Amino acid sequence: MNSEAIIEREKKVIQDICILYGYDSNISHLLYLMIPAFIIKYGISNEKLILDVFRDIQIIHSNKKSSYVRAFYSSTLFFHNGKYLSKKVMVIQNYDKIPLVELLDNLIHEFNHAINSYVNEIIVRDKYIYLRTGLTFRIYNKSDLSFIKKQDSYILEEIINTKQTSDIINIIKKFKSNDFSIQNTIYAINNETNNKYYSDAYSLQTYVCRDLLNNRTFLSTLEKLRLTGDVLEIKKWFDNIVGRKGTFQELIQYLKEILDLEMKYSNQKIMKGMTANKIRNVTEKVNNIVLQFTSSVH
Repeated sequence: MNSEAIIEREKKVIQDICILYGYDSNISHLLYLMIPAFIIKYGISNEKLILDVFRDIQIIHSNKKSSYVRAFYSSTLFFHNGKYLSKKVMVIQNYDKIPLVELLDNLIHEFNHAINSYVNEIIVRDKYIYLRTGLTFRIYNKSDLSFIKKQDSYILEEIINTKQTSDIINIIKKFKSNDFSIQNTIYAINNETNNKYYSDAYSLQTYVCRDLLNNRTFLSTLEKLRLTGDVLEIKKWFDNIVGRKGTFQELIQYLKEILDLEMKYSNQKIMKGMTANKIRNVTEKVNNIVLQFTSSVH
């Protein structure tokens, strides 16, 4: 199905979603592109899943100022009628000043988290409840739903999500439509971006993992398991390919260390060279693990 056909196919349901939540034209114009792009990315077999996510999760825009967080997807755990459920919301900050492409990037990035968390989101164990966001979990105490911790694997979730955000925007950039308003939005996006779009979220970590993200075995496996929610076996799968137990967890720890060092570097006024050297050293450790994996799959 070409872009014109998929845009026309989804136009009525998108209009209904916009009316349901009273979205303004800034949001609605982008949804007419985003939802078809998600369906092309994940396939028509996942159309219902994608539409359910956009129906269930409201976009709330705020003029709250933040230097770091432009948008966030939130899923809050609660107990109702004998079941553990979640309340989801999407928040865009700095809304009155956010440029078109930045708004598009943020919406796609956060909705991509939501789409890849929708199936098998909640796991209930004896003492703990695990609330999934893509590849990672937030852990809660079962007795009182108090938050315990977020797994460090969130950094790999962000890296893959950033890659997919770029992929989806590049799908949109190639769209064509007979609808004048939609075509104008496509033109504006292309006018503000290069021929190929790269999301700048988690850019250092994404660059460090570039060979993993370009490895078909790694990316296709994680994308599939992430969408279906079957993520508990990823660690064992990765370790078996490399041939050494604990390798996946080492990769996660190194990526988290790079993120922490990057934040330290940005806030430092002196001794920045020492932190930069530490980043290079940890990056080399990541490169070694990536090489072990990629050399084991052909």
